[in-house]
Amino acid sequence: MTTLIFVMAMVFAQHEGHQPARPPQRVEPQPQPEKVLGWEPVRCWRQTSAGAITIGETFTMVLTCAVYEGDNAQVIPDESRLGVASIQLAPFEILGGSHPPDVHRGTRRFFQYEYQLRVIGPDAIGHDVNIPPLTISYRIHSRVGAAATLEGRDLSYLMPMMPIKVLSLVPADASDIRDASEASLGAVESLRFRSSVFRVLTVTFGALALAMIVLALVPLARTRAAAAGAGRSRTPARAVVARAAEDLAAIQSQASRDGWTDDAIGRALASMRLVAAAAIQQPLSQKAVANGGDAPEGRLVVRHGMLRPASVSVSSAITPDDIARARSASGSSFSTTRLQQLEGLQNGLAELTAALYRKEPARDPAAFDDAVRHAQGVAKDIAAERSWWTEQWARR
Repeated sequence: MTTLIFVMAMVFAQHEGHQPARPPQRVEPQPQPEKVLGWEPVRCWRQTSAGAITIGETFTMVLTCAVYEGDNAQVIPDESRLGVASIQLAPFEILGGSHPPDVHRGTRRFFQYEYQLRVIGPDAIGHDVNIPPLTISYRIHSRVGAAATLEGRDLSYLMPMMPIKVLSLVPADASDIRDASEASLGAVESLRFRSSVFRVLTVTFGALALAMIVLALVPLARTRAAAAGAGRSRTPARAVVARAAEDLAAIQSQASRDGWTDDAIGRALASMRLVAAAAIQQPLSQKAVANGGDAPEGRLVVRHGMLRPASVSVSSAITPDDIARARSASGSSFSTTRLQQLEGLQNGLAELTAALYRKEPARDPAAFDDAVRHAQGVAKDIAAERSWWTEQWARR
C-alpha cells in the first residue's frame, strides 16, 4: 500500500511538470581549529572588578587574550575593533580605558585591554544586565619555507555575554536616585580635626629635621674652625705618601740619566722621611702654600681635595734612630710585614744620610736604587691602608 502511494505521487508530480523533491543534504559541522592544528590559536577571557554595581558606578572590565606565535605559524588578531574608541558594549557606557604592553611567554603572546564602564538607566535597577558578546577576528599565517608565509582565511573567536547585577539603593516608590555619600556636619568636623593634627605633626617633624641638620653641621664647622685656628691644613696621610711615591719615582728616573747628585739625594731623603713618618704614625710639618707656588728646600708640595683643592708643603725630621726606637718600643703593635718595611726604611735613610753629610761619602747607586724602590712599595701599601673612611674616623 505504501509503495502504491509513492508511485502515484511520482506520476502526479510528472503530470504537473515538477521534478521530484530531493532529500535535504546534511551540512557537516566545521572542524574546530585546535583539533585540526593540534594547538589552540586564540584563548580569551574577561574579568570585572565587581560582580554587582549600582547605577552610575564605574567599574573595570579587563579583556585578556593569548594568541599562538610559534616557528610554524603565527596568529594575527584584528585588534582594531578592541580599542576604547571603536568597541561597542551597549547598554554600558565606556568612560575610558588603556592598553598595557604585550607580554611574550614561550609560544604565546598575551595582549590586554582595560575598559572603565558604567550603566545609567532606570530600567536596569534590580536586574541582570549582560555585557554583550564579543567577536574577535583573526587569521593564521603559516610558514611554508624559510621566508614564505601562507595567509589563512578569516576566523572568529566568540566570547559569550557576561551578566552584571545592578543593585537598587532607593525605595520602591522613589521617583529619583539620591546621593548615598556621607555629608554630615560631624564628618566635616572630623576631617577638619584630622587636618589640624596633620598640620601640627608636619611642623613638629620639620622642626626636628632642622634641629638634626644643625646638630650634624656644628661638629663639621667646629672641626674646620679648629683647623683654621691652628693655621695649617690637615692633609691626609694617604695623599702625602702617594705624592712622596711619585716624587721618588721621578727622582729615580732622573738619577738613571744624570746620576745620583747631591740634589737628587736630598730630594730622595726628604720624600723617604715622609714615608717613614707615615709608617710609624709620626706628625708632619705642614704649611699652606699658594696654588702653583714652589716649596722651600727640603719640603714637598702636596695638592689634595676635589671640590676645594688646597696646596701644602710637608716635611719630616725623622732619623734612622727614631725608626729604631719605634721598632723596639712598639714591636707588638706592628705586624711582621711592617717591621720588615721599617727595617728597610731605616737602612735606606742611613745610606742616604751618610752619602749626603759625611766628609768622605761612599755613594753606591745600586743601594740608592734599592732604597728608593723599597720606599715606593711601602708608600703604596700605606696609601692603600689609609682609606678616606679611616681618615674621617681618626679625626673624630
